[in-house]
Amino acid sequence: MARLDGKVAIVTGAGRPGNIGVAICEAFLQEGAIVLATDLRDEFRSAIEEALAHHGQDRFRFERHDVTSETDWERIAEIAASAFGQLDVLVNNVGIGANGNVRSTSLAEFRHQMAVNLESILIGMQVCAPLLARASERFRSGSIINTLSMASYLPSGVNMAYQVSKAAGRMLTLCAADEFGADLIRVNSVHPGVTDTPLLREGFESYVQRGVYQSTDEAMQIIVGRSLLKQAGTPEDLAHAYVYLASDESALVTGAALYHDGGIGRQF
Repeated sequence: MARLDGKVAIVTGAGRPGNIGVAICEAFLQEGAIVLATDLRDEFRSAIEEALAHHGQDRFRFERHDVTSETDWERIAEIAASAFGQLDVLVNNVGIGANGNVRSTSLAEFRHQMAVNLESILIGMQVCAPLLARASERFRSGSIINTLSMASYLPSGVNMAYQVSKAAGRMLTLCAADEFGADLIRVNSVHPGVTDTPLLREGFESYVQRGVYQSTDEAMQIIVGRSLLKQAGTPEDLAHAYVYLASDESALVTGAALYHDGGIGRQF
């Protein structure tokens, strides 16, 4: 039996090939799940649907989704309930970054980072919790997995708002785990380190443009060099961690932070 047989999952931030969200969808589908993938951007919808079509059209659906909108979250939850009859796993996987330190970051930009990276997790959990609470009728528990970052425990002088949003996301995960345990909903966070995606390369390019590094390859080498394993990860590497946390193999794991960072966070 596949590890996620019969489970229905929402995976946000799954709208761009090569990034973590699509890899999670692929891994979930391989393990027998039904997946409702969402993203604000949908220009790659056809490419993603085509790439995942071999799993069966009845097991994958893509919806455009503004994760900062409570109304849109309610629509997505209703689709899961009406189209698939249940919800067992919620993956909050949306995240954006912006350059700036304490002095240079505008209040508007700070609030935007909080809305996308932090408030979206809160809204998603609030809206989906009633459906997830019923997962224990079919499995040992429901599962919420929040994608955070090594940024949640490593301060930075160039990405202040992003670091703060991810650090707050860790505490939000802990508070939700404490609250939702009585409903048999597990809440955990995954903290990727350097994961080679188009989004990461774009972030490194912004560092180059600001003179922080000479090239994207130099940025990759220096940041990966801080880890114990001296290797960058891939979205496919990360997806295995999400399968574990979504499955009943992690039935007693809640409030945990899975550092998928090559050992950068070993001191935390």
